[in-house]
Amino acid sequence: MLVYAAMFGLAFGSFVNAAIERIPRGESLNGRSHCDGCHRALRVWELIPVLSFVALRGRCSSCGVAIGLRTPLVEGICAAAFVAAFWMLAVPVAVATCAGFVAIVVAIGVAFVKKDLQS
Repeated sequence: MLVYAAMFGLAFGSFVNAAIERIPRGESLNGRSHCDGCHRALRVWELIPVLSFVALRGRCSSCGVAIGLRTPLVEGICAAAFVAAFWMLAVPVAVATCAGFVAIVVAIGVAFVKKDLQS
């Protein structure tokens, strides 16, 4: 059960990163993720949370622009939070807790990125 919680946490962490990047810029959450440098759509294997960051050594495979450390950190934190919730709480409560956690992290992340864009 905890392995599944970790995998879902990584997947939701990837979504959180997309939301944090796109919402402040007015971009849609639909569509493929892309490199911020060359705007190439990421390949399927480049979308695997944390592992693709390690495999790519933190850089775009096309243009070499650095991928921010926030990406694997948010994914890892979400995975850890999901594991902790499912380890300590009953399943229905853990699901609700994880949903609330994702919403809060997205809101905080969007606020920070909006502030950076305004500076």
